[in-house]
Amino acid sequence: MLKATFDIIPESARQEELQNSLLLMEVGEKVFSYVLYNKQKQRFMGLRQYNLDFMPGKPVMEALQEILAGDELLQLSYREAFVIYHYTDSNLLPEKLFHIELNKPVTELVFGNAHKGLLLSEKIPGWNVYNIYRIPREAHALMQHKFAAGKYWHYYTIMLSGIEKESSGDGVLKVIVASDRIIVAVFKKHALQLMQTYSYDTPDDVSYHLLALCNRFDLDNGQVLLKISGLIDEQSILYQELFKYFLRLEWEAIAESSRLDEAFGTYPAHYFSPLLNMALCV
Repeated sequence: MLKATFDIIPESARQEELQNSLLLMEVGEKVFSYVLYNKQKQRFMGLRQYNLDFMPGKPVMEALQEILAGDELLQLSYREAFVIYHYTDSNLLPEKLFHIELNKPVTELVFGNAHKGLLLSEKIPGWNVYNIYRIPREAHALMQHKFAAGKYWHYYTIMLSGIEKESSGDGVLKVIVASDRIIVAVFKKHALQLMQTYSYDTPDDVSYHLLALCNRFDLDNGQVLLKISGLIDEQSILYQELFKYFLRLEWEAIAESSRLDEAFGTYPAHYFSPLLNMALCV
């Protein structure tokens, strides 16, 4: 079985304690992650993340199936199970314009029709917006077979549902950093302007995308607040690149009411705060 890139499971954790936790999984084009959260104790029990494209020649779906069958913690029965699909074919539409018959034409207009995936849509809690998205049928079939009673959402939906309009601010860029892409949500005057994923090869690419967004939405890059999370730290070249153009950088934290198991102490909390905060929203 594939080896986890991040394996933050305390050796002292008891099976009963883990099974009483909420299981939240992120299924994406290149990554599969899951976090265990005990609601009663308000404590994050552990997290694992796998790179699905790590082994050349092995299809992503085969790698996902191997993980679902071989990870010992995924064989347990949990109190609740949630699947968060993290695929980029997603469009956000105002509620007043949404109709389920638009799912296919809107998706194919923006992303084309080369991929014949499963089209889904859902209203984003707390926002008058619908999320229309496309996911691989094979991935959904695997997850439904393994977690028949699970509940399913899109990454953008849960991410936005955890943001209160009052805290979105007058000029905020929420940026989640992965190894080869960034997810950006742009807020102006407490209103969502855009949410999109951008690929990058170099730190320059990231600053280019963010500066272009500031220009597009008439935001002052010297005043806008960058709320950053994901795989980045202050010593990284990417962070130093962002600091050239943006003066207000802030790490995205998790809710103060929740505690992390000491096993998380090896890593900065903002590495995993997007997924941890999602577990608090479902």
